[in-house]
Amino acid sequence: MSGKKTADTDFGQALLDGLREAVAWKRGETALETANIEPMPPARIKAIRKSVARSAAEFERRYGIPAATVNNWEQGRRSPDPAARLLLRIIEREPGVVAKVVAEPDPPAPEAASDRRR
Repeated sequence: MSGKKTADTDFGQALLDGLREAVAWKRGETALETANIEPMPPARIKAIRKSVARSAAEFERRYGIPAATVNNWEQGRRSPDPAARLLLRIIEREPGVVAKVVAEPDPPAPEAASDRRR
C-alpha cells in the first residue's frame, strides 16, 4: 500500500509543479521550452504527389488521402497536420511500402475479454 501512496504523492507533486510553472509563464516570470515544427510547403506536397501519381485522384486511390484534401494542401488553402506531414514524408521516401500497407485489408479486431466469456 505504501507504493501506491508514494505514486499518488509523486503524481500530486508533479501536478502542483506543473501548475506553478503555468502560472509563472502566464505572469511572464519564466519562458517555456518550445518546438517549432516547420509547415510543409505546398510546392513540396505537389512534388511528392507528382513523383508517385499523375493526379490527386490517383494519389487518393493509391494512398487513401482524399483528392480534395491533397488539392487543398497543394493550393495552400490548408496545411497538413503533423501526422499527415509524417505520412507524406514516408510516401516521399518509401512510396511502395505505404501503397502496400494501404492495399492490405485490415486484420480482424481482437476479441474483447468480455466477449469470450459469453
